[in-house]
Amino acid sequence: MTRILTVLLLAGAVAQAQDTREVRKTVPINPDGRVFIDTYKGSVSVDVWEKREVEIVARIEADEWDRYAEENVRDTEIRISDSPRELRIKTDYDRLRRRKRGIWGIFEGSTGSLPFVYYTIRMPASAHLRIKDYKSEISLGALKAGTEVETYKGTVEARGIEGGMDLETYKGKVRVEFAAMNAASAFETYKGDVDIVVPGSAGFRLDADLGRKGDLDSDFAFASASHRWSRKRSGYSGDVNGGGPTLRLRTEKGTFRLLNR
Repeated sequence: MTRILTVLLLAGAVAQAQDTREVRKTVPINPDGRVFIDTYKGSVSVDVWEKREVEIVARIEADEWDRYAEENVRDTEIRISDSPRELRIKTDYDRLRRRKRGIWGIFEGSTGSLPFVYYTIRMPASAHLRIKDYKSEISLGALKAGTEVETYKGTVEARGIEGGMDLETYKGKVRVEFAAMNAASAFETYKGDVDIVVPGSAGFRLDADLGRKGDLDSDFAFASASHRWSRKRSGYSGDVNGGGPTLRLRTEKGTFRLLNR
């Protein structure tokens, strides 16, 4: 019995290993270059360093084990196109989908779920970042240039942000901590929860459109504030600490929390 159990455990370990694959690449980029990441599910973790390079590590992992798991991982491609001015990284399931539509097309659901892709990225703090995602866990650290994030129902955790942030989500959970308010930022959600943490001494102007069912909770007192309300929409605007870059908030029935750090 012990010998049979050992064989089964080893077989399971081998199967698990075959259901995971890793892609690594490091490419040069200008300090003010642009990095684009297009992915679907898994995670994206971005940290900064002093090098004029972007380090990319992508771990591809089967969503569930079935007879097609290894092929699904194998057929998930990480497409990287780069120049010193622009780097594009994309999770590409086209090969996997073509296989589904081909030999196994009549049993399309039998090939299981799309694999996860877990990205770990290191890049210059001064480079611009744009992420397009569906439902990944996104973590961003200490970016100083403009950052754009579009996700349907992923989560976003950002810390030490100094550049402008343009973020759009449908129903995800977001927390962004600004180290400084140096540029205009915009947050839009349909029914998500968004926490925005701002230094207590930072000056900015709030422009909030809260729809009919949106909420805004704020730790800040606003000077020369105005409130807009109609049967269909409500809004709020005002200056904090003498004003500054605009912080624009848009929602239909989500919740914004503006927190004093």
